Amino acid sequence: MGENSLSSIKIKKLKIIKSSSGDVMRVLKKEELNRWNFKEAYISKIKFNKVKAWKFHLKMKLNLVVPFGEVKFVFYSKKKKRFKVVIIGEKKYSRLTVPPRIWFGFKGLSKKESYILSLTNFSHKSKEVLRCEKNKIKFDWY
Repeated sequence: MGENSLSSIKIKKLKIIKSSSGDVMRVLKKEELNRWNFKEAYISKIKFNKVKAWKFHLKMKLNLVVPFGEVKFVFYSKKKKRFKVVIIGEKKYSRLTVPPRIWFGFKGLSKKESYILSLTNFSHKSKEVLRCEKNKIKFDWY
């Protein structure tokens, strides 16, 4: 089973439009999809200092945005035994584009709950994702 390279993960700084009555946080423009076949959007919540790891999507490409809170994403290449760590959230408002076939997990860094918006090109199916226990891939989350 092949895997994608950690260098194929893209980070795009997103625009926040300031307003006295409440900011507007852009997530995605249609032009950015480049023939990407949108299928599903969902929101995951993660509590402070909690870790959700590890997942490996076989077909699903993820676009991840953290509009509320702050989250540490950790990506792992089994082939090269390397990690890539990316922190995004309200203060570093960005979108992560993660191709399929990369192991990843994430940790909540905000004292309040953090919210992760996932925009995907594949509807969720349990057979599409592989999982392994947090301790199976050695990473110091703390």
